[in-house]
Amino acid sequence: MNRNDKRLVIENIDIFNYYKERLINLALSQFEWHFTDDEINKTFDRRYFERCLLFNGTAALLQPRGTEFWLSLGYVIKGKFNAYGWPAKIDGITFNGKQIKTDNFEICYDNMTYTTLLPKINLYAKLLYEIHQVFRSNLQQQITPYLIATNKKKALSMKNFMNRIAGFDPVIYYKQGEDLKDVITTLDTRVDFRGNEMLQALKAQWAEALSMLGITAETAKKERMIEGELVLNRQEDILSLNSRLLNRIDFCNRLKRNYGIECTVNVTSQDLEFKPFGGDYAMQALNATGADEGEATSRENREDNNNE
Repeated sequence: MNRNDKRLVIENIDIFNYYKERLINLALSQFEWHFTDDEINKTFDRRYFERCLLFNGTAALLQPRGTEFWLSLGYVIKGKFNAYGWPAKIDGITFNGKQIKTDNFEICYDNMTYTTLLPKINLYAKLLYEIHQVFRSNLQQQITPYLIATNKKKALSMKNFMNRIAGFDPVIYYKQGEDLKDVITTLDTRVDFRGNEMLQALKAQWAEALSMLGITAETAKKERMIEGELVLNRQEDILSLNSRLLNRIDFCNRLKRNYGIECTVNVTSQDLEFKPFGGDYAMQALNATGADEGEATSRENREDNNNE
């Protein structure tokens, strides 16, 4: 593999990881925790607990055997399951792999399926990466390369000539009597620019990825949706969010019932307020996404007719 091939591989990995890490960071930042017991607040690591939930699908709050404090850790199952498929015995496991014996613990699952969301995040990151690459490829194909017929004597002059073109020099002088059309030609790739379509596809795919996490995104199509469609989209996002939130609330309820530990979990920075269709909001969305000329003309005609 040559140096250029290695550079392309690194760029591709960087683009995939960009979308993957964005989704992971959003998923890890969705919930905030609070315990009424200040000592548990000190030993409960929210970030590590949420990382275990996201990457493993489950985590536990446990009391190491022979101690009074509680830790938020991943775990390994020891022994049998109860009638509902919950582990009857576990050992906590730290980040560096040390196992912690415990008799008092409560398990939390990330979602209703008791699975990790990481494969879904990888899937959406791959789809976003692919659309991103199609956009980049289409953009690069808009370049119309110059073909220059020259020789060793004129090579330097032609190179300087092209550098001045690339530098947006408004005036370029050349030797009288030379016909540049015989020297310089362009290669027409004849590839239509589809960048706007790709950007809209990227936004739509990003919105679908956020919906998987229970986050409602503002998409280009919303100003064209009827109110019922917007409500259905919002309901789907809320149900996805509740799949994760309700498991955490159930975890808090079991902690209080079994150990007298009170905790609350809330959604962080989630704007779940329904924004009505139309008005300034719709116009801002339309302007942000760039309506095509036909739509703009049609809108102007309707406004003129209303004014008449």
